[in-house]
Amino acid sequence: MTGVRAALLAILAAFAPLAAQAWDAAGHMLVDQIAWEQMTPETRARAAELVATLDTRFNENQPYNFITAGAWMDDMRGLGKDYKWSKLHYIDIPWTPTGAPVEFPAPPHVVSGIEDSSRVLRDPQATPADRTLALAMLVHFVGDIHQPLHATERNNDRGGNSVLISGVPFTDLMSKQGRNLHTFWDKAFRFDGQGPAIVEVWKSPEIAERPHAPGEGIIAEQAKKIIERFPREKLPELATALDGAAWAKESHVAGCLYAYPAGEMGDTSMVRVLPPAFAKASQEVANRCVALAGYRLGDLLNRVLAP
Repeated sequence: MTGVRAALLAILAAFAPLAAQAWDAAGHMLVDQIAWEQMTPETRARAAELVATLDTRFNENQPYNFITAGAWMDDMRGLGKDYKWSKLHYIDIPWTPTGAPVEFPAPPHVVSGIEDSSRVLRDPQATPADRTLALAMLVHFVGDIHQPLHATERNNDRGGNSVLISGVPFTDLMSKQGRNLHTFWDKAFRFDGQGPAIVEVWKSPEIAERPHAPGEGIIAEQAKKIIERFPREKLPELATALDGAAWAKESHVAGCLYAYPAGEMGDTSMVRVLPPAFAKASQEVANRCVALAGYRLGDLLNRVLAP
């Protein structure tokens, strides 16, 4: 094992898996499809070559492409107790009414994960195996950091995992996923409030139905809609530097202002009924966050995968 890869894996070695995820597989694939549209032909070729060697045992032995590679980190949760990446998916920043002040905990967390994986991809001495692992981590963590409840916790609720909810017609809950606020935000881009109910607008594809190449299927269709709804020129946030710490602060503000329903969150035994209006507003915020993640990921990869 090279020194670079050993350093990466050493960060991960001491941590057991948690149930929390960020965007579901569909959300991560949306981020990747939007990023793909921003990438140069050279960047696309280098990324495609690297992800083709990812471990496929939890992808029904289908090879990964750049779009599905965003789901690899969560697919690997099939390792169970041997999954070592949990602490790198989020950063716990305490909730405040305005989102300020922002005080980062000590690493490891998603910001350090982005920094470390970017460093490996820039390292001319990194092996192809090092670079494959780092790319899979980077594309996933850039998606994760844009999910508001991956940068916010309120009353030690683990990013909304302790906030039980009802009224959301979940159809694809994975093992260990609960009906809680965090899970809702993992999928908020696919839910809407219509009349008196929350509805699932579209479903995440099963593994066998995932796109076999960029530009295919419902992921490409929905990514196109997001790009049309949130073109780059309408997102002033893109003027900020390509910096994970800045993205975490931005997501934290969104988490504080928009991610929680009205009312106190102290009683974790209470099941809160999410109103349709909350789902409608959350869908808009979530799709904007997915767009930002995709644009920024594409821009970042054009830098770190440059010759």
